[in-house]
Amino acid sequence: MHRCFLQSFSVFCAHHTHVHLRARAPVNLGSGLGTDRMAARSTSGRTFSTTTTAPFIRKMLGNTISRSIRLAPKPPVARTDKDSTHEAIWHGRPRIDEYAWMQRPQSGHELAEYLRQETQYARNAMKGSARLQRQIAAEMRQATEVHTMPPPVETESGGFVYYVRQNAGGSTVYCRRPANARSEQVLVDGEQLARRDGYELRTLLVSDDHDCFACLAAPLHDSHKALSESSSLLVYSLGISGEVKLVETLENVFNFAFGPRNTVFYTVLDEKLRAHRVMGHRIGRPQTEDAVVFDEPDAECFVDITRTKDKRYHIVNSSTLDSSELRVFRSDCDFWQTQSCGPSHCGQIRLIRRRQKNVEYFIDHHSGEFVILTNCPKDPSSFDSVVEPLPFRLLRAPTEQPEAKDWTELLSVSDSERIEDVEVFEKHIVVSVKRQGLPAVVVYNRPLDSRAELRLPYNGNCTVRPEPSPRYNASTIRLSFSSPVHLESVAEYNLDTLDMCNSWSATPLHIDSGDFVVRQVRVPHGDVVVPMTLIHPEAAYWSQNA
Repeated sequence: MHRCFLQSFSVFCAHHTHVHLRARAPVNLGSGLGTDRMAARSTSGRTFSTTTTAPFIRKMLGNTISRSIRLAPKPPVARTDKDSTHEAIWHGRPRIDEYAWMQRPQSGHELAEYLRQETQYARNAMKGSARLQRQIAAEMRQATEVHTMPPPVETESGGFVYYVRQNAGGSTVYCRRPANARSEQVLVDGEQLARRDGYELRTLLVSDDHDCFACLAAPLHDSHKALSESSSLLVYSLGISGEVKLVETLENVFNFAFGPRNTVFYTVLDEKLRAHRVMGHRIGRPQTEDAVVFDEPDAECFVDITRTKDKRYHIVNSSTLDSSELRVFRSDCDFWQTQSCGPSHCGQIRLIRRRQKNVEYFIDHHSGEFVILTNCPKDPSSFDSVVEPLPFRLLRAPTEQPEAKDWTELLSVSDSERIEDVEVFEKHIVVSVKRQGLPAVVVYNRPLDSRAELRLPYNGNCTVRPEPSPRYNASTIRLSFSSPVHLESVAEYNLDTLDMCNSWSATPLHIDSGDFVVRQVRVPHGDVVVPMTLIHPEAAYWSQNA
């Protein structure tokens, strides 16, 4: 609206005074024109202030702004739940949330209608700036120079190489090719799946024998299902000659994981949109014959099903916002032969550690033992009250005795370090930590029982995000970096030598990142020390030290 107004005003002035106005500062619609200054340049190059122009121009200026304010659409106002406010204690202080109703499942349709009104308001308010939006987007694209882009991560398994690429329309395409050939087989094209079958692709996994794959997809035509987060599980067979055929469709699926011998385990939602049950399914059999693997009666818990990276165990995670409770079962368990044994399935599902408020833990399986990332008390078997969440630690437990009393420390960190992420490989465990506000990546070599750190770019003055690596026997890992002189950088490290073997970067604003220095300084403020990241030309840095 500002831009359209300035354009109209420029045309008016050009017709009457033969000058062209340009904004020296944006017009503040909320404070009137008393303090706003604009500069005008005549055809001879002379500049003058609008405060010296004719009074009728200033009057026209104010009338136009007032009229624009009157005609502007009014934003929707979300209702406040004043009668039943939600109060919570955060960092020892009470916080009242009058909009807690938005998180309740029964308010889904009301929330959807409010979001629709907000979207419509935004479109109406920005209607006159469509051209300006396109111009700004084009300028941002031109100002971002992408040097190189990393190739897609390829996963070799079962004699095939799996990868993801983009088609001409920007849609995601899942593909594979034989490990010793270049002939490509398209598994799923997201654009075709939406146009032909009416589904939006969410997740794709391949079976252990590589004879079939399954897609978690949301029906595009069913707005209620899209709102409830419930999806359909589309199971496809893969023929020897490359044909892809839809075998069956499972309904009301939230998440899933393949098992051996053409089995799949999945979670389902209840009427409150809570994933509460894990089911086991045999591909090709009716869904009515599916086995109940686990059922969570606690309405506060959310259930998920995952699989360890070595594919030996499945993990059932029953979590809340501040706690978790995990169970494991061997991936080769046959739940269909144990239906008569009751919900415990003859002890095939094992509880790792019972729930404790403010305590979370996550597990994977590696070298005959469970690797556990947890913020439990120093004594894992202690269930004393935990008032505030503790720092995370990396522990281990024997496969046959995974209970908390048998947990021991696997990798220790200092008091000034915080573990943020763990990635397990066949020979290595990669641990991402924060050390006094700066990132560090520790590689623990299991066969050698040794640890070392990766050398990070920008002297570590950056953010680090490990890229997911589905290959258990991978010898490299990709890390994503961002810093003030790079929009996004990706580096690939060899886990055996710890050397960076590939790197890709995008540099904004056509600058040479080598001309700048990024460093962290720690500024004392009262009783605390505040970390700050500085960027400046390298010449200024050296002249300062001279």
